[in-house]
Amino acid sequence: MVAGFITFSGFSILLYRICRCCRRIYVKLLHTVFHALAIPCVAIGFLAVLDSRNFNRPEAIPNFYSLHSWIGLVTMGLFAIQFVVGFFSFLLLLCCEGATAQFRASLVPIHASFGLTTFMLAIAACLTGLTQKVIESLGYAAHIAYSFFTNQLRHCRDTYHQWKDEGIVVNALGMVLVALGILVSYAVRSPSPKGDTKVYVTERL
Repeated sequence: MVAGFITFSGFSILLYRICRCCRRIYVKLLHTVFHALAIPCVAIGFLAVLDSRNFNRPEAIPNFYSLHSWIGLVTMGLFAIQFVVGFFSFLLLLCCEGATAQFRASLVPIHASFGLTTFMLAIAACLTGLTQKVIESLGYAAHIAYSFFTNQLRHCRDTYHQWKDEGIVVNALGMVLVALGILVSYAVRSPSPKGDTKVYVTERL
């Protein structure tokens, strides 16, 4: 999930800032390719999570009860919509470039805003997932889902705050994800250099 939603999708978002010297059609194709590479990563991760819960022993763990799973489902849904709409609007409609230029130009800010929103939701899903996993792992495993207000949860928290190596690694990874979210959002939203503005706006059309 991190490889798909954060690495590939994040790099795909930054391509429009990194590849300013390339022709716009090449950047669009690379943007699509990196998003396409994210799809198998997300699919494999999703199936792996389902299998690990459904085939857990001695009993299966319920699915889609946590905030992490809800955010993840919303993120995957937005990602799928973004991919389909983007592929159709910004690649397929190029066959009628002149007739669809105004429509594609009006869709650019919407596509960009929802793309960044999806990336931020992916980071939120990763952070909540890491938190959920470390609480389960440093506690008494699967039964944590049924005992949020018991002494066993307090025991889990006692274990977590003892600075176990696993907890430190997860916290560090979470802070890296937060930093990535800040950097990517700044890079995408920062104004273009003045000398490049006219060319940049024209090429987006």
